[in-house]
Amino acid sequence: MSYTTSTINELFRLRDKVGLSTASGFKARVRFVQLAYRHNLVREITSYHLWDRGFEGLGERTFDTCFEMGDSPEVIAELIRDARAHGYAGNIEMEVGNPDCFARWCGYADRQQELAF
Repeated sequence: MSYTTSTINELFRLRDKVGLSTASGFKARVRFVQLAYRHNLVREITSYHLWDRGFEGLGERTFDTCFEMGDSPEVIAELIRDARAHGYAGNIEMEVGNPDCFARWCGYADRQQELAF
């Protein structure tokens, strides 16, 4: 695993913000999933390993909330763009586990990019 204590601490600070339906909540959701995938922490979060290590609130429910606030296409688009820029798209593809689903996620980023022009 490629994470540090500072990464886990940042995830811990974001845990209460991901459920906010504000611009700062959106930014928190994006940052949370970026950190989780970039540092291969998705399973550590969703299996409650971090929670059990004292980071109460870092669990599956928090991770799922990042995709359940009505803006998941935008969150995913930001995640994929960041993953492409920083070289961790393979982490996402492996974790998602379904090539069609991963292609759909990439499509969100590609569509959002087209809208920018």
